[in-house]
Amino acid sequence: MSARMEFWLYLYFPQLQLDKLLLLQNTTTALSGQGKSHHLDLTAPLAIVGADHQLLQLNSAARQAGLALGMGLASAASLCHQLQLVPHQAEQEQQQLQQLAQLLYQYCGDIALQEDSGLVLKLSPMLALYGGAMQFWQQLQQVLQQAGYQYHFATAQQPLVARLLAQQGWDQFLLQNDQIQQQLKALPLQHAQLPDKLQEQLQRLGLTQLGDVLKIPQAELVRRFGVEMLQYLQQLTGAKPALLQFIQPAEHFEQQLELLYEMERSDQLLGPLQHLFGLLQLYLQQRDQLAYQLDLCLLQRQDQQQQLQLHSAQGEYQSKDWLKISELQLERLKLKKPVIQLKLILRRSGPRYAQYKTLFAGHLEAGKAQLYSALQLLSLLQARLGKNQVTSPCLHNDLLPEQASSYAGALEPQAAIAGTLAAVRPAFLVDPPLALDTEQQHQLQLHYGPERLSSGWWQQHSQHRDYYVGQNTQGQWLWLFRDLQQPEQLYLQGYFS
Repeated sequence: MSARMEFWLYLYFPQLQLDKLLLLQNTTTALSGQGKSHHLDLTAPLAIVGADHQLLQLNSAARQAGLALGMGLASAASLCHQLQLVPHQAEQEQQQLQQLAQLLYQYCGDIALQEDSGLVLKLSPMLALYGGAMQFWQQLQQVLQQAGYQYHFATAQQPLVARLLAQQGWDQFLLQNDQIQQQLKALPLQHAQLPDKLQEQLQRLGLTQLGDVLKIPQAELVRRFGVEMLQYLQQLTGAKPALLQFIQPAEHFEQQLELLYEMERSDQLLGPLQHLFGLLQLYLQQRDQLAYQLDLCLLQRQDQQQQLQLHSAQGEYQSKDWLKISELQLERLKLKKPVIQLKLILRRSGPRYAQYKTLFAGHLEAGKAQLYSALQLLSLLQARLGKNQVTSPCLHNDLLPEQASSYAGALEPQAAIAGTLAAVRPAFLVDPPLALDTEQQHQLQLHYGPERLSSGWWQQHSQHRDYYVGQNTQGQWLWLFRDLQQPEQLYLQGYFS
């Protein structure tokens, strides 16, 4: 291909909304173990219906029942009484196109969205990078196959030509312009996307194919059919550059997903969540980042919602890791109402760093538990028990045992304590200290002490204590003290292990 020649690839997705329903059903069934949904049976005849009451998308069962695209509702109902109808959602399809474009953006830098469920990719800059056209196309095919959407494709030197051929299901990846032009000339006029008025005028002249129109001198066509024909021919021949707006990587991650049906159990949400976490993984991989905090909104009827905060102490990017964290947190969640929509928002992320794992971590024998790092284990415990239930002990710069230590958040930084810790300290503290009666005091034998501990004079209630190590008649070693304000009273502070 000459360096001056410019080629475009058009990807046409004829049934985005229907394919999305099939993908969601597969993931929901696989993870929640539920066979058929409450409302839709995708193995039975199903159609996506437009606002004009015509069939826009059909599953295989509907086609086998004799239904065809463009058929009206009355005719369809007479042929198939069990037909299930789903309203067409153009906004949802545009969102799916945007997701596909972001998916392909890591392989091609020039991608433009089209309103007719298509993507335009500029091939020329990418061929040198991938070492040839077919190598580039094979890479794209692998990505599209994993995405799970049906598509048609075509290449041409003009985006309009590639779109016309792709929408007719040509499915040829060619960089030979002669073959492309030959196929274009054979295109029926009703599929040439001409304005209705122009198409009617051309058919009155007995023209049936686009090649018949191209045989007529351009000046004659413009004279007879006006400026609309001129603009169409300029786009078809490339005389006028196509006005395309190329996408840019999303600055923030926020994705919504409408569910197939109302989900009343939290475990049913795992299938749709797997789809959302897959989109999050793609977003993070493109930016070489890790996610530390996510907000998961469970949208319900009457504008109600429940919100979860998902945390990872180590930071994760893989969808399976976030799915595990969400599964543990959903286990202790009671849904107030059935969920109809999910929203996932990335709140905190950071650069990805090298994570060192055991050499054989990826080759564990069957039946053995998965290896987790300390931070991964902490994240799973917080998801299962609650973030405030996982704490770690920390020291304070105070001599009195009640004030010398406490529990704080598992990852909160701890202040350094100057000096050395005393060796004779019990393993178990009694809080509050237990006052011993006279009989109990007589049964004790003191072995070590006194060791005076005093709180700071600047504190509101300053205390002075003499500590002893003693043993009772049961052989237990005790940590005891006397308060200098009540020297006759002995208190039990702790037990030695």
